[in-house]
Amino acid sequence: MEIRGNTRVFGILGYPVKHSLSPLMHNLAFHQNKYPGVYIPLEVKETGSFLRKALLQMNLGGLSVTIPHKIWAYQMADRSDRLSQVCGASNTILFHHKRGRTELEARNSDGPGAIQALKDQTSIKGKTVLICGYGGSARAIAAQLLLSERPGEVYITGRNPGKIKAFIRDLKKQFRNAELYALTGDATALPATDSQGSGFRKSSSKAGASRSPKSDKRKSTPASATSAVVAKQGRLPDIIIQTTPLGMSGTGKNHRGGAGNAKINIEPELPLSPELIGPNTTVFDIVYNPMETPLIALARKKKCKVVYGYSMLLYQAVFQFRWFTGLEPPVEKWRKLLVNDLKQKAKS
Repeated sequence: MEIRGNTRVFGILGYPVKHSLSPLMHNLAFHQNKYPGVYIPLEVKETGSFLRKALLQMNLGGLSVTIPHKIWAYQMADRSDRLSQVCGASNTILFHHKRGRTELEARNSDGPGAIQALKDQTSIKGKTVLICGYGGSARAIAAQLLLSERPGEVYITGRNPGKIKAFIRDLKKQFRNAELYALTGDATALPATDSQGSGFRKSSSKAGASRSPKSDKRKSTPASATSAVVAKQGRLPDIIIQTTPLGMSGTGKNHRGGAGNAKINIEPELPLSPELIGPNTTVFDIVYNPMETPLIALARKKKCKVVYGYSMLLYQAVFQFRWFTGLEPPVEKWRKLLVNDLKQKAKS
């Protein structure tokens, strides 16, 4: 790699970033495209107006942004894309240098990256989707689904009903016609829909139902649906997207950070009941280390299509590289680099 006076500087901003593979990926892509760029790690602990002022003076080409600075990246930008506005967070900063002035644009490639990874394995339009979790990744993926893919019903499950309700309420403000529902943590199937397609059963005596049958009937519209009654009728999601830390290296077998009520008996390191996974379900776990999470292992055992977490990491970087340079990165070389690195980590 030659660094000259015309070399454009890019980097990844976060804390910590020593583990990041982004410098390897982007520098490989610069080399393949004979592009005069260099991509470096920028480990920054504190943010604020001082950092924005510094960035404006550095003539940078673009930045990837990771934890814990994604919210700051969105808030300090001069303009932002729709997904960033919905999520209140961005993972990309673009620098527009015009007439002696620099304008900062925030974008979010997490959502598009996840959707592209999913579309490598299945179609999404009209499909029933179950998302495990309600954090930043879940928000980016759910919002991108609703922005661009026109799924059918979208269910959210997790261990905190209040946070699920707030998550759905926030999304409904942006997507009024979206069919968004909560799913109880002990669900073994999706709820039967009534004639209005509300996602509620008209009656149920099952313990754990969040409303009486009378109140279900009274509020049986997608806009008001905030919980779902379990109905063991074999109705399963077409797509499951797991966004919690459950199964991540270092969480341990007793980690309860994922979806599912701690009082119920679910499999260790699984965010949902195994009964929700059918042979025609596509299972996507965004955890990429280890590559073979407990959920992915179970899905493969059930002969499901699976989407590995590294695919989201891969494609979010693809979108960033396109935005940075207008060029195409060597996707398959990147994929090989990621897989080899994860396999090496698994051995150590």
